[in-house]
Amino acid sequence: MYGASGGRAKAERKSGTKEEAGPGGAGGGGNRVELLVFGYACKLFRDDERALAQEQGQHLIPWMGDHKILIDRYDGRGHLHDLSEYDAEYSTWNRDYTLSEEEARIDAVCDEERGRVQAVERGAGGGRQL
Repeated sequence: MYGASGGRAKAERKSGTKEEAGPGGAGGGGNRVELLVFGYACKLFRDDERALAQEQGQHLIPWMGDHKILIDRYDGRGHLHDLSEYDAEYSTWNRDYTLSEEEARIDAVCDEERGRVQAVERGAGGGRQL
């Protein structure tokens, strides 16, 4: 926050507790929310050539040699070369799990209900109305 003289100004705070805005806005109950906004100065340079190159995507590089997939050189996906450890078919945490009788019964009831809901949504009327 900068003062009128251009120097840095202290953030002003009201003494007491913080109040929150009510449904009527700032005047609808005397409630207010405290908000601190700050920023840093920067210089902007006009470079039409560079802006046009950015707009056309000339700064992008192919991901893993595939020219159909272009990413920014700072994109985190550039560090992902092998995704096989994240594929569902290779994960082993749940591969050998089998449902108990109660879980299988609940799953069947849910499937039946899901089928009824889908039929009603399609307008087929295949089941009771919910």
